[in-house]
This record gives sequence, C-alpha cells and structure tokens, in this order.
Amino acid sequence: MTMPPGSPSAPAPDLQACYRHPGREAQIRCTRCDRRICPECMVPASVGFQCPDCVRGGNQQVPKARSPFGAVLRPRVVPVVTYSLIALNFVMFGLQHIIGSSQVGVGDGQVAQVNTLDMRLELIAKGTWVDGQPIGVANGEWYRLFTSMFLHANLIHIASNMISLFFIGPMLEALLGRLRFLLVYLVGGLAGAVTSYWFMTPLSPASLGASGAISAVFGCLVVIGLRRKILDPGMIVVVLIINIVIPLQDTNIDWRDHVGGVVAGALIGAVYAFAPELIRAFGRGRAPREQQVRLLNGLGFGTMALVLALAIAGTAVHTAHLNDPANRTRTVDGAAYSPGLTRGVTDVPASYPQASGTYPHWG
Repeated sequence: MTMPPGSPSAPAPDLQACYRHPGREAQIRCTRCDRRICPECMVPASVGFQCPDCVRGGNQQVPKARSPFGAVLRPRVVPVVTYSLIALNFVMFGLQHIIGSSQVGVGDGQVAQVNTLDMRLELIAKGTWVDGQPIGVANGEWYRLFTSMFLHANLIHIASNMISLFFIGPMLEALLGRLRFLLVYLVGGLAGAVTSYWFMTPLSPASLGASGAISAVFGCLVVIGLRRKILDPGMIVVVLIINIVIPLQDTNIDWRDHVGGVVAGALIGAVYAFAPELIRAFGRGRAPREQQVRLLNGLGFGTMALVLALAIAGTAVHTAHLNDPANRTRTVDGAAYSPGLTRGVTDVPASYPQASGTYPHWG
C-alpha cells in the first residue's frame, strides 16, 4: 500500500544540496570538480557551469600577460612609482624650507648660516661643522650619496627635474614594471652621485638634486627606444642635449652626476633592449614564456647589482684617497691640498640667510 506524501511515516526526500549553501537544492554539478552548485554559485563556462572555487583556481593558473621586458600588462597603467617619486621630492623640498638653519665655518674663523637639512643630507666630500665635528662622505656619512638625490637648490631646479620625470617616467615604468623602474631610478641615481663624489675634493662645492636618477631613466629609455624603435629620434636628441650638452655649459650643474646616471641607466637598459638575443644565447629561446621572464629578471637584477657593487667600490676607493695623508690632491684652484686636513664648508648657496659664496652643484 502506497503511503500518501504528507503522511508522517513517508520517507524523507533525498535533498541534493549545494556544497557552499547546504540548505539550498542543487541539481547542477560543476564541470571541473563535479560538486553540486545552486543557481547563485553557477558561473557560466565554455561547457556547462563551474563553481566559484574552480573559477578562482583557474584564473590563478593562467599566466599573466607581460611586456617584452617582463612587466605585467594592466588594462589601465597608472604610473604609481613615478607619481610617488615626484611627490616625495616635493615633500623634501618643502621640508628644506621648514627646518631651521645651522652654522658652518667658512674660513678665517668666520661662520655662515645654512639650511640644516641641506647640510645634513646633501653630497659633501669632506668638511666640518663650526664646532669641528666632521661631516661628509669621506667621514663616514655614505648616506649622503642617497639622500642628496631628494634635495633641490631652488624652485627652478626642482621644477625642471620633476617635469622631466613626469614626461619620461611613465613610459619606462610601463615598459619595465614598477619594481624594475624604481630600481633603475635609485641605482642610477646612486651611480651618478658616486661619479660626482669620485671627482670631489674637500674644497669642492656640495652637490644635490635628482638629475642623476632622472638621467638614468633617460639613458635606459633611450637605449630601449633605439633598439625597439619606439622613440622618435628627435626626442632622443633633445634628451641628450638636456642631459649632457647643457650641463657641460653651466658651471652650476654637476655634469658628472648626469654622465654617471646616463651610463648606468644605459647599461641596465641594454640588458632589457637585447633581451631576446641574450635569452637565445643562454639556450632558452624555445623555453616557456615564464622561464624566459625569470631569466630576464635574473639578468636585469644582476646588472643592477653589478652597478651597485661598482658604486660601493668607487666610494670606498675615493674615501680612502681623501683620508690618506700621503696623497696630494689638486684643488679647484690648482693648489696642492693635503687630504689629511678637514675644513669648514665654504661653498654656501647665496639664497641662504646670512650666507655668501656660490651655489652648490645642481644634480
């Protein structure tokens, strides 16, 4: 005898529930994992439906689209690093005018008032505070090679540098990706600062500015642009004039900083510009794309590490030279100078309160 469906003794129906929502009936199975899914969890696929977990797992396994230089391609590229560097430079420029002044010796027992932040962070080879405290890279303040990249002498100085970075930074950041672009900027900037320091004596003017780092971005972009034919030759000529020719004509511009940055950036750029040839030379021309990207990253980061190692070695060698009393170093006026002696900083920007002298070198 058949029991009516509403009878208390009738067997309970076998409810096919969704694995994500146990209380919901599910008649459809995921085509990948075969688990039951309710209408809310059904994601259309090329064949049937998939569950949300399988869709997420499949997306993670799909290789990310990349540029020829290893950068992840995004639908809308926002130059986050470029804009952040510009903002940081303007913040530091503001701090230069907020923080107070300090005294430095200017010879013959005289003192001058100078910007405290500048004197603490700008690139100085060797000097002393008015109380005799030693300062400068040769006296152990190696951090000045880095911090000097974020200081500027005046509004024209920072405006020209940041406008250049605004126009060329996004192009290289899109090509190389954020991390590689940031490393080109920082490593190239250090290379420019070390090049400037290599030619300094304790009588040399201080150096400050982001031009070495921006020149590295220029150099890297020019090499890649020439090789890949993605830059207008006219733009390349303008870049070279701005970064090499003009600095050589202006004694206030630290042209050595520019040259060091351009060379470092061009060397790093050459690795990425000739990436296909380098990958084939290592016998990986037919390797999967992900393996080629890893090899390219190794070559690029290895080149940056080499530039950094050379910068450290150059700093150590010149520091030893400046601190060796047996050496005789020619000063800017041609007179003999004994590196064993320190002196007060004499080259103070004329714009500083109660200061006299010449501007430091602009980088």
